[in-house]
Amino acid sequence: MTNEAASSVPATDLASADAPKRDRVLALIGRRLLRAILVAWGVSLLAFLLVRIVPGDPVRVLLGEEANPAQIEVLRERLHLDGSVVSQYGSWMGDVLRGDLGQSLQSTRPVLDTIGDRLPITLWLIGLGMAFALIIAIPLGVIGGLTRSNWYKQGFSLSSAALIATPPFVSGVLLLLVFGVRLQWVPVAGYVDTFPQNLEYLLLPGIVTGIPVGMIFAIVLQESIRETNAEEFVETGLVWGLAKPQFIWRYLLRPSIAPVIGLMGYIVGANLAAAVIVETVFNLEGVGTYLVRAVLARDYPVVQGTLFTFGFIVVAVHFLSDTVSALIDPRARTIS
Repeated sequence: MTNEAASSVPATDLASADAPKRDRVLALIGRRLLRAILVAWGVSLLAFLLVRIVPGDPVRVLLGEEANPAQIEVLRERLHLDGSVVSQYGSWMGDVLRGDLGQSLQSTRPVLDTIGDRLPITLWLIGLGMAFALIIAIPLGVIGGLTRSNWYKQGFSLSSAALIATPPFVSGVLLLLVFGVRLQWVPVAGYVDTFPQNLEYLLLPGIVTGIPVGMIFAIVLQESIRETNAEEFVETGLVWGLAKPQFIWRYLLRPSIAPVIGLMGYIVGANLAAAVIVETVFNLEGVGTYLVRAVLARDYPVVQGTLFTFGFIVVAVHFLSDTVSALIDPRARTIS
């Protein structure tokens, strides 16, 4: 279309032409948001029913068999266990929506306050782990997607399988012994809240968390690049004679990164579970160690509140990654 022809088109017509695309995007986001809300509701049900499906009376388990009826009744009322299951869930959800996850039976401190103090450590750990994973995955994925060397493919398959299968407590202890005890490059335990000093304490935990995830991302990215490389539009970039870095980014990496972004939502859930082990190995006072101590102490409100928080974070991150993946790659939009 020439400039004169373009200028003759009314602005209202151009806006109306963009309307269907905008409506499709809004519908895409709306469907995924509705699904995220339903999943979050399911997470709240699981967190609520977790202790209630365990055989026995949770109040008697907490207080012991020697507790008198008055103590039992007080704790039942405090934990919203003095009514029907439906009313208990309604009372608990009402408190959750008001930002009240209950009080710890051990410290009597609000659960939400303690989680708020410890959650930044866990989020830093997961964030660094994801950053290390992408640093590992992008070059390995691009090389593996473009190479035809059988030696590289076999070596990558063996090494990735070994790194993914290594438990985090094993790799964590090995890194501590080498870089913390032997070389003394990083602290072996502890944490400092201020940035960037905290990175010194989170470096090894982030590597332990990120290496297996990076290998998973690399495997997915390799397959995606191989599929993208077979598309016809890639030949256009070759014909135009673009510089190799620009060609790789525009025609291979950018169209192929959507599956990795979509996978991040699932990986965050796995990293939250791994954080329980990693924080214990490196003596980090994150939410993972808080949950372990609450389980050992049978601190029912803390366990319930922490699991709900973990589930909510996973649902939120999965919604964002799934939506971004669908916006980047039209092929993902068919999956509702």
